[in-house]
Amino acid sequence: MIEGDEVGGRRIRGRLKLRTLLVIATWVIMLALAGVAAAASRPNVFDPTGSAAHDIKTLTLEVFAILSVVLLTVWVLLAYVIIRGRRRPESEATQTAGNMRIEIVWTIIPAIILAVLFFLTVRTTEQLAFGDPSVRFSVVAHQWWWEFDFGPQGFKTANEVYVPNDHTLYADLTSADVIHSFWVPQMAGKVQTIPGRVNHIAFTPLVTGTYLGECSDFCGMEHARMRFLMKVVTPAEYAAWVQRQKQPAATPTGAEAVAGGDLMPTIACGGCHTVRGTTMRGTFGPDLTHFGSRSGIGANTLVNTPEDLLKWLQDPQAVKPGCKMPQIALPLRQQQELVAYLEELR
Repeated sequence: MIEGDEVGGRRIRGRLKLRTLLVIATWVIMLALAGVAAAASRPNVFDPTGSAAHDIKTLTLEVFAILSVVLLTVWVLLAYVIIRGRRRPESEATQTAGNMRIEIVWTIIPAIILAVLFFLTVRTTEQLAFGDPSVRFSVVAHQWWWEFDFGPQGFKTANEVYVPNDHTLYADLTSADVIHSFWVPQMAGKVQTIPGRVNHIAFTPLVTGTYLGECSDFCGMEHARMRFLMKVVTPAEYAAWVQRQKQPAATPTGAEAVAGGDLMPTIACGGCHTVRGTTMRGTFGPDLTHFGSRSGIGANTLVNTPEDLLKWLQDPQAVKPGCKMPQIALPLRQQQELVAYLEELR
């Protein structure tokens, strides 16, 4: 009976181990599939299109390869020791004194591995060193939007910035309120923006296209909706964009837009926003001088369409709870006039 109980216990333990392995394998597969789905819908750090992101990816793969070799070696040695050194019924385990040669070897090998990792890290750090920038601007993080200040050119924009490809960018980063983190995953690494301190980032965009940037440090209620677009264009397109941004606000032409332009300075909008070429000089909120040319609303919470803009003006808190944009009670007709005016600011 005792032997039967032992056999039955072994079978139960074997089934439990099998079930445990199946559960672990299922979770690993589910996590892998979730990661693939997330990578398909989010910026992929393993698809770099900026010089800094490319260097960081290279370092990551080199370190991963070295550590994989170390891990595989440990597993092979462990399996060898378990198989060759397992206890046999007819023999007793033997004790041996320390082997000086082995101790020297397993001290030297980790030292060499650490030296290689140190060299690779220093090499990448040198590659990320700031060069002579072709484009320079300042970035100010706010709860919860991004301000891009092209001081020498005399204009600011919000939540969307154009940069030329194959030109080194240099940005000064700071914050107007709390700690944020500036990150364009496919361009470069993360850099914190800290109130009262100026940090810096430099990289060279390599491929034209539109890339999503975001805040990667939790900064409050609407942290997840603090996004911006970096549009990498040709140098000629960038020069044309700069010239357009230097211009004051366009004069409205449509009847509704004209009415909206007359209305806007008379309500609270001018206390927070600037529209160059008008009496509006507020600095608390985003510069709206060329708002109509931007892709998104509320740090890209909504797409910049007349329908979404009307929704935003009617109840900003319903769209982005906790945002600093107040709700201003206006008749529908005046809201539509403001929408028409803002959409003509290109």
